[in-house]
Amino acid sequence: MSAQFEITKSSNFVLVKISGRIISDEGLSAALEQIEKSLSGDLKAVLCDCSKLEYCNSTGLNFFVRVLTRSRKVGLDCVLVNLQPTVKKLFEISKLNEIFSCFNSTDEVEAKFNKVK
Repeated sequence: MSAQFEITKSSNFVLVKISGRIISDEGLSAALEQIEKSLSGDLKAVLCDCSKLEYCNSTGLNFFVRVLTRSRKVGLDCVLVNLQPTVKKLFEISKLNEIFSCFNSTDEVEAKFNKVK
């Protein structure tokens, strides 16, 4: 099963719900394009909900870095929420957990960004 993306925009965030497995480029370009179209400076961050992301490899890591890069170009952060243990371990091994803000719930994200801005 390849990855599925559900991308929505709220008043504060672009929410990217990811499910399945990111192991190839299949569907990534379309998802990135849709995310990029949703970005605007009045938002606080791109929130990637990874609660249903079962697995990703280096292609998946590259996808997240590309989302982060596009987010930062318009002054936003990219945060990861609900990382599954196998995916979290990959972020730790690659040291990308030092670049991304990682949270256990969307409530934690809301609390952080409501406190900051």
